Amino acid sequence: MFATMHRRVLCRIRAIIIAALAALLVGALGSCTPTERQGVVARVGDEAITATQLIRELRARRGPSTLVAMIDGQLIRQAAAEAGIEVTQEEMRLRWERAVAEAGSEADLDAVLERRGLSRERLREMLHTDLLLDKLARETMAIDEQEVKDFYQEHREDYELGERVKARMIMLNSKSDAQAVLETLNVGGDFAGLAKAVSIDPATRDQSGDMGWFEREDYATAITDAAFAAEAGELVGPIEAPDGWVLLKVEGHKPPGHKPLEEVRDEVTARIRRAKLPSARAEWMRRAREEATIEIRDDELREETRRLLEHAPPPQPVTLLPVPPAQ
Repeated sequence: MFATMHRRVLCRIRAIIIAALAALLVGALGSCTPTERQGVVARVGDEAITATQLIRELRARRGPSTLVAMIDGQLIRQAAAEAGIEVTQEEMRLRWERAVAEAGSEADLDAVLERRGLSRERLREMLHTDLLLDKLARETMAIDEQEVKDFYQEHREDYELGERVKARMIMLNSKSDAQAVLETLNVGGDFAGLAKAVSIDPATRDQSGDMGWFEREDYATAITDAAFAAEAGELVGPIEAPDGWVLLKVEGHKPPGHKPLEEVRDEVTARIRRAKLPSARAEWMRRAREEATIEIRDDELREETRRLLEHAPPPQPVTLLPVPPAQ
């Protein structure tokens, strides 16, 4: 992918350089008359500041860093296009919602953008490029089976399970209704069939009353206390619960343990990818800068920009969270 990029990057980087210089001047010279652009743009007492002096100062202060940021953006977008990587509307919607949440609200977002001198359109462009870099970086990640196993072992406490019970439930409106159903069950009635026919609990009725494997905190205390105290195969109830009267059929117990790796493999892999993403972004950007053909014809920009391309950190993830004050 990087080799293919060489053929296109040169002419585009030249265009970036021109655009960068123009961007540096727009804010400072946009309100000046043609005469001022050619001569004096400000006077301090008897001393004049010329357009030439202003341009030189802007290039010296901001030119290299601005140019590096523009080059990085072009490298990311070009590589994504070469690889057929795109950002979906849904991904952009979620990323925009995260930005709003970071700011606090839509109104707060506008206030943050105003303070940072950004438009909503510019923020969307930044978020889009950021998502592309994430995708490019993820494609370079290689996660092998041993890495997954090691991570799972190191974080087993995150996948702990308490004591569990498996049971079925029938919930009814009154104690008398529950007692009548219990009498039917005691003479051989089918619990699953009755649960589907008469239970008022919407969460378990369509599953024939199946509650699955649950821990003590998963249901009301009255229900879990009765279920954990009963033996497998035992009928329990009527139990007064917040939403009605409950009958239980306990089907099994499991001691405390851990979720097996196969059950949480996708979650483990996703956590590894999140942990590796910052270094993968940095490595991808380092290689892209190193392997791209970049020609900078302006003498005052060349050396400092090249130095930054070699040593500057990669683009940081876009965030609207407050920047902590310097210590």
